[in-house]
Amino acid sequence: MRSIRFALILALLLPLTARSSLAQTPYEGPIFDAHIHYSQPAWPSFPPEAVKALFDKAGVARALVSSTPDDGTLALLKAMPERIAPELRPYRERVGSSNWAEAAEVPDYLKERLGKSRYVGIGEFHLHDPKAIDGPVVRAVIELALANNVPIHVHSDARPIEAFFAKEPRLKILWAHAGMSEPASVVAAMLGRYPNLATEVSFRAGDIAPGGSLDPAWRDLMIRFADRVMVGTDTYVTGRWEVYGQLIADHRRWLGQLPKPVADAVAYGNAAKWFGTGK
Repeated sequence: MRSIRFALILALLLPLTARSSLAQTPYEGPIFDAHIHYSQPAWPSFPPEAVKALFDKAGVARALVSSTPDDGTLALLKAMPERIAPELRPYRERVGSSNWAEAAEVPDYLKERLGKSRYVGIGEFHLHDPKAIDGPVVRAVIELALANNVPIHVHSDARPIEAFFAKEPRLKILWAHAGMSEPASVVAAMLGRYPNLATEVSFRAGDIAPGGSLDPAWRDLMIRFADRVMVGTDTYVTGRWEVYGQLIADHRRWLGQLPKPVADAVAYGNAAKWFGTGK
């Protein structure tokens, strides 16, 4: 009788175990990395052929790339034209994250570069003070984005995103790191409020899947806004290139816990719609 009871319990548990194991299988499809920097300090250790090898090994089919200086992006574009979606950031020489919005030469620099190559976005740039959006430099960036029909890629919390859309609702914005520290509730509210907003979740794997299990609030967000979430790694320092495969693997673990059509969109499809397939 005890053995029959044990077999009955085992029979009931096995489907649950199988489903749990299936849910934990990492996503195996192609990745579009929507946040890459190939900046000067990385060049000696990771020449373009080394970056290509990292992409190949990690299953990264395409990447949105911006660099300080822009020469890094153009070097990768030349080496892998079908895999690089070039993005133009305002940083170079003495212009960086802390002062670009006050640097008077930025609009002319961006305008000149935008006229020479087919960039698919402006950014990624940092903006923490919503009042900066009223300044002449940021206003010029808004005008350039609209004139060239490209999104801006913004590293900020929710307040500057709200200010951008208040200033110009026609903008398309890719929100870096899903606000970096904003909770899923805030990110979902922002996506619900602004149809021209998408987000990439570089640096957020630990929040999305703490301990490896997909957080219910983030899962709901991914499903509800399955057409406006992307993945990214943000190789802002050379050390991030050294662990690039692990960064992609972290995303693959939680992507594997989403319904397959949602995972396909978040992993590749959404970024491809925004920034092209390279074909």
